[in-house]
Amino acid sequence: MYKASQNQIHISANLGEYAIPPLKDMLVLGKESPIGCIAMRRAIELLVKAPFEHIEFDDDVISDILVRQSLLKRISKEALIDFVLIQVKPLMSADEILHAEMDISVQLNTKL
Repeated sequence: MYKASQNQIHISANLGEYAIPPLKDMLVLGKESPIGCIAMRRAIELLVKAPFEHIEFDDDVISDILVRQSLLKRISKEALIDFVLIQVKPLMSADEILHAEMDISVQLNTKL
């Protein structure tokens, strides 16, 4: 005897107020993203007061990183690039733009 399957659909969403500006710390642009880096930089300049650093890539997935300049006082550009290539790149496709909120902490010690 055949029993009809009972499919279920579950939807989960986290909702929050849309933030202006929509960018806090970093954008990673895919090589085939719907908006290019130049247009994105112009939009950021209009929406965000904080200056952003542009890091160009020669990669099969990532074309550019736009990162808040103040973050580069706590992490080197090379360390940030390594982080993006190792941790972020495997999670994205070339047609995406990923927004990242960074939590970079620095531990300082001194002997007096």
